[in-house]
Amino acid sequence: MIQMPSVYDYLDYRRFLSDLMAFKKQGDKKYSFRYLSNACGFASPNFIKLVLDGRRNLTNESLAKIAKGFGLSTAEREFFENLVFMNQAETHGEKDHYYQKMMAAKAFTKIHKIDKARYEYFSKWYYPAIREIAVFNGGDYSPEQIAQLLHPRITAKEAEKALYLLAELDLIEKDHQGKWHQVDSSITTGPEVQSLIIANFHKEMLKLAAESIDRFSSAERDITGLTISISQKKISRIKELIAGLRKELLTMACQDETADQVVQINFQVFPLSKQI
Repeated sequence: MIQMPSVYDYLDYRRFLSDLMAFKKQGDKKYSFRYLSNACGFASPNFIKLVLDGRRNLTNESLAKIAKGFGLSTAEREFFENLVFMNQAETHGEKDHYYQKMMAAKAFTKIHKIDKARYEYFSKWYYPAIREIAVFNGGDYSPEQIAQLLHPRITAKEAEKALYLLAELDLIEKDHQGKWHQVDSSITTGPEVQSLIIANFHKEMLKLAAESIDRFSSAERDITGLTISISQKKISRIKELIAGLRKELLTMACQDETADQVVQINFQVFPLSKQI
């Protein structure tokens, strides 16, 4: 027996509609794409099937018809609308805007509490930094001390909130003596949100990289660049070389028993022209 799907469980509106359709058909055999399209007021009998197949997008008007046809409540319809526009958004900024509106729904927050925490982790530059700093000094730094160690500085309240979130995500934990230790854990999300939160993280770090030009002397940082013409095939090779260097740097950091500072290392390769 298929249970009634809740829109708050989904990050893909087409999957939600497909599951909802299956549920309705289970209780009423006359439920078909033609029947539902007619009930929703669509002229085309296969419009909803085209939507589920990804061959049509929804507009304000069509999503309102579908929400009414499926009997969604006012709150469910509002969430469904934001979910639709988040899935159909073409830019990172638009996706981020609608995902934040989805997170404002209490029912979503209750179900996706960890997803919300993961989103926040990648949306603040100092969360990954505090995960590293927390274990310095034998894991005995206070939020006030952590806040003062960061460049740029944050408030003690922000540091305390960061420690709580990191513990909630099982990235750090306290031992019986109250000392912080890192947990060998990774942060994963579904594909619908993964690209969104990673993009937020890179935007935060690129902003800090730009600010570091004025914040630190050249002896404390390294910002260099190349502008070259190259084939698409060679770009793939450049990405392989960067991936290898990234692994080498990570190994070096893991083996460094005298670490006393947290740094951010960025690599960027991006087009400055169209392919000719």
